[in-house]
Amino acid sequence: MILVGQYDSPFVRRVAVTLHHYHMPFERNALSVFSNMKAMREINPLVRVPALIIENGETLIDSGAIIDYLDHKAGQARSLTPANGPERRKVLHAVALATGCTEKTMAIFFERYFHEGKSLSKEWEKRCWDQLHAGLVALEKDCGTPWFSDLHMSQADVSIGCLLGYIKLRVPEAFPADKYPKLHRLSMHCEMREEFTSCRPAANETVPARS
Repeated sequence: MILVGQYDSPFVRRVAVTLHHYHMPFERNALSVFSNMKAMREINPLVRVPALIIENGETLIDSGAIIDYLDHKAGQARSLTPANGPERRKVLHAVALATGCTEKTMAIFFERYFHEGKSLSKEWEKRCWDQLHAGLVALEKDCGTPWFSDLHMSQADVSIGCLLGYIKLRVPEAFPADKYPKLHRLSMHCEMREEFTSCRPAANETVPARS
């Protein structure tokens, strides 16, 4: 399998963490949606990451769809997403909040990146900031220990861990540790795991500097 995308994307990273957790070998094509737009468009016409090229040559897009494929490949007994019942709903609810918060963090970062100074929309930034804060409050409230669902690592932990790593990278002021102590502990717990350390973004995996 070939995973396409840079690890500074939390959506690429959550796929990579999942692959490492399942001990599924893969290669990586670290294309940038900025620097390698032409090559990316040939893989995904939306020029978005991640993409996963599987063994039969088929290309999967969207981290949720890719992880669904990996869960089925791993089998129900090993799946990070419970198969059914209240536990599945709890994990999927947390994943929805985490990916939504990730999107809002991206919106804040790229608003600042593309619209500096007077062109920056303070109204839009505040709206995204409020949505991000509300999502983090909800995740903090529901967070167990040592994992989100208490004793077992799930896709909720993968998605939340990648979200928090991205916030620390791009908008660190949105995540004061003392404001979200349970999420802070979960983040530290995740980042000590080999699944996470194996796919930290390299120095050259970042958004290109503006000219």
